[in-house]
Amino acid sequence: MTLRTFLDASSGHLSPATWAWLDDQLSDAVLRDPANDAAAQIAGGKTRYGWLVYAPEGVAEGLPDDLAGVLLKARRQGAEYVLFDCDAPPATDLAIRHPDFFDEPSAA
Repeated sequence: MTLRTFLDASSGHLSPATWAWLDDQLSDAVLRDPANDAAAQIAGGKTRYGWLVYAPEGVAEGLPDDLAGVLLKARRQGAEYVLFDCDAPPATDLAIRHPDFFDEPSAA
């Protein structure tokens, strides 16, 4: 048996368009389509609060830039997978891309 590692990442680092892209790419029909290279690269699945995504050694073309950036960061840190979770704390060295995760201005 092999132990695999994952990076726990805030789904706020992904844009709304990337959320929709992941939902589409990780649907059963798309994952089973042998012609879909993007789905094959990130084979994973949806969770109730985000996605579990494989972080390929070299991120190929066709992935959204925000997703590719997090996957590359995961690999640099030795992780093979990324768990995008809405409850994970945002990383300070990655941009927040989803408006639901922007800090609320404090009332003065």
